Amino acid sequence: MSPVSRRILVYWLLLLVPTLAVGAGALLLLRRERDRLAESEAYATEARRAAVAARAGLIVENVELLVGDFQAGLLETLEAMPAAGLDAELQAWEKANPLVRSAFRCMLDGRIVFPPATAADEEARGFRRRLGPLLESSPPWRSPAAAPAAMTQGPGVGDAVGAAPYRNDEREARQLASANVSKIQSARREAQDFAKAKEFASRSAASEADSYEKKLADAPAAAATPLPPGRRGWTAWSADGRRHLLGWIERAAAGEVRGVEVELTALAARLGAALPVETGSGEGYALRDDRGRVLHQAGLVPRGDPAPVVRLPLNRESLPGWEVVAFLDTPAAPAGAAGSGLLAVGSLLAVILLVAILAGGSLLMWQARQSEAEAAQKTSFVANVSHEFKTPLTTIRLYAELLELGRVPAAEKRAEYLRTIGRETQRLARLVGNALEFSRLEQGRKQFERVPLDLGAELTRLLDTHEPRLAESGLRLRRDLPGAPLTVATDRDACEQIVLNLLDNAAKYAAAGGEVTVELAPRPGGGARVRVLDRGPGVPPEHRERIFEKFHRVDNTLTAGKTGAGLGLSIARQLARGLGGDLRHEPRADGGSAFILDLP
Repeated sequence: MSPVSRRILVYWLLLLVPTLAVGAGALLLLRRERDRLAESEAYATEARRAAVAARAGLIVENVELLVGDFQAGLLETLEAMPAAGLDAELQAWEKANPLVRSAFRCMLDGRIVFPPATAADEEARGFRRRLGPLLESSPPWRSPAAAPAAMTQGPGVGDAVGAAPYRNDEREARQLASANVSKIQSARREAQDFAKAKEFASRSAASEADSYEKKLADAPAAAATPLPPGRRGWTAWSADGRRHLLGWIERAAAGEVRGVEVELTALAARLGAALPVETGSGEGYALRDDRGRVLHQAGLVPRGDPAPVVRLPLNRESLPGWEVVAFLDTPAAPAGAAGSGLLAVGSLLAVILLVAILAGGSLLMWQARQSEAEAAQKTSFVANVSHEFKTPLTTIRLYAELLELGRVPAAEKRAEYLRTIGRETQRLARLVGNALEFSRLEQGRKQFERVPLDLGAELTRLLDTHEPRLAESGLRLRRDLPGAPLTVATDRDACEQIVLNLLDNAAKYAAAGGEVTVELAPRPGGGARVRVLDRGPGVPPEHRERIFEKFHRVDNTLTAGKTGAGLGLSIARQLARGLGGDLRHEPRADGGSAFILDLP
């Protein structure tokens, strides 16, 4: 390993070790953060479920308060009715108040006095048919569970019902609770006024009221004195497959009981005020009767029968089987998904950082090795070029000195020496030209001058000039050129240098084949194709593409039989591609190589 590579390896390790430490620390912190987020998420979910359950409890309290207000108002109205003309008063009240399905009066033993058995009203006959047997068999005021005193209405209208916050956001919770309190307070006032009302803007109610006023006028004054209050209560019975809610007041002094059967449909229609005005995101609340039907809902109430967060029953004595259910739309992602996502993203970033550092270190190592290899190649190139220059220069100097000293008396010998000097001069010129061309190509300063050129005539001139040199190398030159002109727009010097480099390559490596062939033909699709064919040893498969790399030689050992810088084919391909064409190599069927130059 070279000193440069060792230094880069040390720098890389100095960068890698703290990076791995930082990565491990980051993963540990991310894992702790994931656990913390998962715990916070679980706590937030549980807290929200608890808040929803608490709000459902407030809704139950509000519903029971409204029902209590309706019940208290109905019983107060029933108790305030004087004994004189009571039947007419009950009948008028039954028709005027939508909450009253049936009003009745019976004896302490449960025998129904009003409505009479001979009543023509279908609703009155239906009441005796539904509840008559139950009242006569087991009257609720005789049950030990009957209330001994007046019912309690619960908190007053001004009490802060539902004022507890139910959202994590305290300010929003106060706003929603305040709106709900106002709604409940208004609904309770309306319930009390509505339950106590006895006169409505309808003809039937007005006529009944007139009849009642007339009967009061004819009744004795002492009869209008109200009786002292007695026991009261409410009872829920089932008859004909339906629920019935009855309220009663015992008047022991008069030996009778006054009662009212509540119209549950009208009562249920007025309980929607107990549900919140606004709900949190994903929350839903529903009021359901004993058959499971949703009477009122607020927020997001899913269809079907999903598991609710909580199910709270209402007062079993007033509305048995009725309940308030609360739902919470929880996200589909499992608990801790946010923390797991943070861990995954953080781990991915840490891994990317580590991979980037490793890749950067590896790239630096590779670049150092490449630089070292290129430095070695350039050193070899300088040595090879110096050797290539030295050989013709030595030959030129030797023959020039012999001729200068007059040591070659024979004229034929002097002519041969002069021809040798000329050939070595041409060789030296080609070497210098390749070196200069390589420099221009590497720096991107090569300029091409494209002019119309008859390739057939140009190749004939070039081959005539260099055929003797090829013959001295042991190669017989064969030509396959078209008789008609083949003109392309290209650079004359670049084409000449490409062909000369291919011929020099054949003379250097394929001289044992004994021949070299130059072919020229039109190229399919336009342009021209020049092929230089030899019968040399060929190119091994693993080197067929690398021979066009700069400084590359198939045999690059110190004992190589052929010298060279490894630039000829690289320069030839770069020139060909600079002209818009290409240069490639193909093996020949019977041995040898084929170099194909395509020109557009």
